[in-house]
Amino acid sequence: MPAISGVADAMSDVLSVVRMRGEFVCVNEYAAPWSLRFDRPVAHFHIVERGSAWLTVQDEAPRRIETGDLAILPLGAGHALASSPKLTPVPIMDEVRNNSVREGAVFKIGGGGEATHVLCGQFRFDGVLAPKLLKVLPPLMLIRAQPGRPLECLRLISHFLTEETRFPKPGSAIMIARLLDLLFIQAVREWGRSHAHTLGWLSGLRDNSIGRALSRLHEYPARAWTVAQLSDVAGLSRSAFASRFQQVVGQPPLRYLAVWRLDLAADLLRAGDASIADVAARVGYSSESALTRAFKAQFAVTPAVFRRTGANPRPKGVAA
Repeated sequence: MPAISGVADAMSDVLSVVRMRGEFVCVNEYAAPWSLRFDRPVAHFHIVERGSAWLTVQDEAPRRIETGDLAILPLGAGHALASSPKLTPVPIMDEVRNNSVREGAVFKIGGGGEATHVLCGQFRFDGVLAPKLLKVLPPLMLIRAQPGRPLECLRLISHFLTEETRFPKPGSAIMIARLLDLLFIQAVREWGRSHAHTLGWLSGLRDNSIGRALSRLHEYPARAWTVAQLSDVAGLSRSAFASRFQQVVGQPPLRYLAVWRLDLAADLLRAGDASIADVAARVGYSSESALTRAFKAQFAVTPAVFRRTGANPRPKGVAA
């Protein structure tokens, strides 16, 4: 089996601790004129399967989206989707209740004009890294189709999501959940490729040298790493590595390691039944009490309370 590159592995490690939970997915067939407002403060995505629409996010200028385009609004920003930006939008739920026609899993909305088919969904982020991730994501991630054809990966994901939504079968719920994970991962890849310097600490996952060091940290979190050892992994001098890590990740390497250990500990506490002492050993703490002190300092809750209540720990300074 070919080895996975360090950069890809580091991103996989991070995204595995962030989970995308689909709350609602539907297929909408719009016919002009139509204009809908999405006010509920939850994350949305829209994939244009056929035709075009105008997307207006909060007070920004309208953007035209076309066949194969993907729009993800990870922060739950209010927005409108319409056949024309000049139309007054109607709350989506009012339109669904009062004027739409539902055929199975398909909503038909609008008049008798030009048709636009859009796969829409609501979702949320779960997991210990979700608050940190949301701090660096923009209100809108717009992934454009390649000239003349949609991105193949997005086209396939959209196709399977539509099939599972239109024709649900046993196991459709887990299929849709996994497809949404793929959708988000692909969106982060594509967005990061063209906006590499706007993703904060995620930018480090795309840097070859820093990505190798991050991959090694993620693989062996319990090791007593030094900056000199990590600089050797990155193939840089100690000073160049420390400076570059700070620049692309936004914090020193050993601080990143300390935070990653606690994030990983929280994920292990939530996902399994290992004792707190075992979790402490797996993430690099000498004892249960040492982990408890660090965990409480970072998340304002002890590991025992977190495990018992199922709370979602939030790093200090990250709003709910």
